[in-house]
Amino acid sequence: MNKLVVLAGVPGSGKSYFSKTLQKVKTSHTYIVSSDDIRKQICGIQTDLSEDELVWKIFVGLAKVYSQDKNGVVVLDATHISTYLRVDRNKELKQLFDQLYLVVWSGNKDLVMNQNLQREFPLPPEAMEMFFANFEPVGEKEKEFFDKIIEVKDNNIAAAIEAIDVGDAFKLF
Repeated sequence: MNKLVVLAGVPGSGKSYFSKTLQKVKTSHTYIVSSDDIRKQICGIQTDLSEDELVWKIFVGLAKVYSQDKNGVVVLDATHISTYLRVDRNKELKQLFDQLYLVVWSGNKDLVMNQNLQREFPLPPEAMEMFFANFEPVGEKEKEFFDKIIEVKDNNIAAAIEAIDVGDAFKLF
């Protein structure tokens, strides 16, 4: 049974850390599709948005390729700050996966702002403020679209990983 895991959170909230930890726990059949990594490969830096149309075409294309693994867990590592990005942009993927999860970060703004500063390419504070201001809460459309919605509070990724049925996973903590 393959799974699609869509991550939603502002930059620096812990999405990439979660993805890499899930991949370590699962050990096989876990694929991370990262908009930052694709941007970095195409533009040389993950904060360059000049080729965004191409980035998203590759992003969705990789998810489609990885969906062929019927034991796979495909993690979409991007901000997904709006219902449009969480649901509408991923509609074409829904039919390719047996289960769809949405993992949403809610947490302390000061902590996230500090974590952003620890990133390889931190975003300026005004950009972070824009992400916080535009982050939409989970609504009815998400509740209808996803099989399970998981909230990550205070960076408790162990509980979120446990909530995703990854089959051969072991306990983290």
